[in-house]
Amino acid sequence: MKTTFLKVLCLTGMFLLLFSCRNVLPTPPPVTQPDWIVGADLSLLDRNVAAGAVYKESNGKDVEALSFFKERGMNYIRLRLFVDPDMQSTACQNLSYVQEMILKAKAKGYNVLLDFHYSDTWADPEKQFKPALWESLSSDALADKVYTYTRQVLITLVKNKAAPDMIQIGNEVTNGMLWDSARVSVWEGEWNTQGRWLYFCKVLSMASKACREICPEAWIMVHSDRGGDREAAVRFFNRVEQGKVDYDIIGLSYYPFWHGPLTQLESCLAALQTAFPDKPVNVVEVAYANHPWGVPDNAGYPLEYPATPEGQQ
Repeated sequence: MKTTFLKVLCLTGMFLLLFSCRNVLPTPPPVTQPDWIVGADLSLLDRNVAAGAVYKESNGKDVEALSFFKERGMNYIRLRLFVDPDMQSTACQNLSYVQEMILKAKAKGYNVLLDFHYSDTWADPEKQFKPALWESLSSDALADKVYTYTRQVLITLVKNKAAPDMIQIGNEVTNGMLWDSARVSVWEGEWNTQGRWLYFCKVLSMASKACREICPEAWIMVHSDRGGDREAAVRFFNRVEQGKVDYDIIGLSYYPFWHGPLTQLESCLAALQTAFPDKPVNVVEVAYANHPWGVPDNAGYPLEYPATPEGQQ
């Protein structure tokens, strides 16, 4: 009887040991952030190279893009991630693609900003489609899915030595995300209710919670597209603060042909730094055309400088 009891005890101990080993979370490496961030979104780099793109210096010499940018002072790259992309369009960044690009960037000495879109395709102010497999989830289940998905993605990246240094929880989410469940507005109307803002902030908080658990040293960014609209930007981040979302960095998009002259960006930055002095502000999306055909048809503002390479400078 005693022998049988000891065998059972030993087997139980072995089971508990195996179970606990399987549930040990990977440990990401320490994060060192640069004093000043200079970066670019290079999400399409590998796709372009695979399609035959060749990157050149102004003198016509071929270059390897990651090395070229690093040598000129760039220290961060941004990579977008889609849940289940079709892989045929420019929204082709699934987890394996992103992991491979992170590893290449890390090998060159870059820090990486991982941009969760929480969609199968582009998420922006005009569209925030739910992933197809999440469409039928209830509100509570959807918030839980954001947590488990974010957590599992980060666990996978950490296990494969591709941990991000900064994590963006949603892309240009001024109007919310995962429409219509977590849709909001800073202006009066059906999307601007206390209940909607509470739920939106709950979803952001679930994403943030997963980030803190798996990549505790990574900075967490909340991203607004309103880089030229100080009132909308301050209203939005006031709501995020009221919802007690845990984050570190304010992220902005600024496209002068949509958002106005640089003075409007300056005004927005000053207002945000005054309202939220403990939150550094990063402009994580910006573009300026190098040719007139690069100016969008729906541009709302004239360009302050010529649409030329010289104008870009």
